[in-house]
Amino acid sequence: PPHQTLEWEDVMEYAFLADFDLLCDTRANVSQHLWSSAAACSAMDLYFKMCQAREEIQRLNIEIRRLATYIQDEDNYLQRCEDQLKDPNPALAHRIALHRNIRGRFDSRHLKRLHNISSLAGF
Repeated sequence: PPHQTLEWEDVMEYAFLADFDLLCDTRANVSQHLWSSAAACSAMDLYFKMCQAREEIQRLNIEIRRLATYIQDEDNYLQRCEDQLKDPNPALAHRIALHRNIRGRFDSRHLKRLHNISSLAGF
């Protein structure tokens, strides 16, 4: 019997191989191929997860630098704002100081952890 013709747009819409009917419409028994064994599937899954992990590590190395910079920049900015407002508006300067203390309560701990991460191999 004639099979449905696949269009490239249709193929691109499938999200998972389980939804793809090409393997069901073939006459060959794909379960006999080496790549269809459970061990081969597990190996392929592990390989692609490791590839994705390397990409994620590269992205996180960038994000770690950004986070450390943001923490330092925020503290510097709030300190400057507090200093500028001490004379003209002491109440607002006090509120900024409280906010800076709350926000910065764990900054040293976070910066130490980020520094330790940056010392790891591969960073």
